[in-house]
Amino acid sequence: MLEFTGERVVPGLVEPNLLNEHVARYRFAACFAAGADVLDAGCGAGYGSAELGEAASVVGIDLSADAVRHAADTFGAPRVRFLQAACEAVPFADGAFDLVVAFEVIEHLEKWPRMIEEARRVLRPAGLLIVSTPNKACYAETRATAGPNPFHAHEFESGEFRAALTAVFPHVRLWSQNHSEAIAFVPETPSRGALDAPGGSNPENAHFLLAVCSLSQIADTGAFAWLPEAGNLLREREHHIALLDSELKLKTEWLKEVEESHAVLHHAHEDLLAELHRQNEWAERLGAELKQARERIGLLQEELSNIQAAYEARIAALDREALIRLEWVRNLESQIASGLREIERLRGEIGSFDAERHKIAQSKWLRLGRTFGLGPLVKRD
Repeated sequence: MLEFTGERVVPGLVEPNLLNEHVARYRFAACFAAGADVLDAGCGAGYGSAELGEAASVVGIDLSADAVRHAADTFGAPRVRFLQAACEAVPFADGAFDLVVAFEVIEHLEKWPRMIEEARRVLRPAGLLIVSTPNKACYAETRATAGPNPFHAHEFESGEFRAALTAVFPHVRLWSQNHSEAIAFVPETPSRGALDAPGGSNPENAHFLLAVCSLSQIADTGAFAWLPEAGNLLREREHHIALLDSELKLKTEWLKEVEESHAVLHHAHEDLLAELHRQNEWAERLGAELKQARERIGLLQEELSNIQAAYEARIAALDREALIRLEWVRNLESQIASGLREIERLRGEIGSFDAERHKIAQSKWLRLGRTFGLGPLVKRD
């Protein structure tokens, strides 16, 4: 089922009088639709296209994909098809249609003049545009307490409506549409019958404005009234009241269930609040303990920082002392090396001295041997 937004009429979701008010426009348009190629611009839920499809070939277009899908599923037929498209940019060739209907759509469009121009473009020379819109003057009164309709981009009074249409179409005839109370005499079989109606000489007071526009002369058409099967207004009101009573009963029962569910939820909410209170107390205790732990950690970190600073100072002192001792060792090693070199030098001198002494001693013994006529004397060390 197509969602009811409060603006688009969906059969089965609105009360009969409102639906009949909209269907009546299509019944009026059916007087011009026999055997025609028809474009239903802004077809919505599709019920109107189906109404015209009984006597014509109809294409319904709407900007809403949901509406087009619902219309095709609910009202699709061999002579009725639906297409997603904008009324300001109709995807058909020039002169494609004999009749264009646009009911309660022009007031929803920001670029509403384009819709009128597009209607003229796709119409054949003798084709008709039938367009309707709420009368701003009357509509403002009915919505005095509710405020402006948020779905409407531009609303028309009768003079502006006529001027906008005659700016595009040379021939325009204006009708008033009012939901009037009448006394009906209806035979058992369907009948066109006769209508005794005064002239609608004051369109500015009409509830809705409906215009027939053409590039050619428009045949004289008198007043039109449609009496739906739900034409017994008093009986329909009683049925509607009964329906409202039934809905009220269902809503009362639903409200009781909701209240009971609310009571259960309230108790659950109270239990949840109590549990939340306990959790909050636990969280507060945990927060206090966490604060103490953080303070203790802070003290330990400070103590550790002091210890680390002392340790680093001691390491620095030891490093300095090690450097001093290393320098002392290096000096000592240098002195030892110098001493070893001196010892070697002295050993060299001693060796030279011993050799010289031995040489002198040998020379001495030789001289003694010669002196005493002895052979060479050798000193035995």
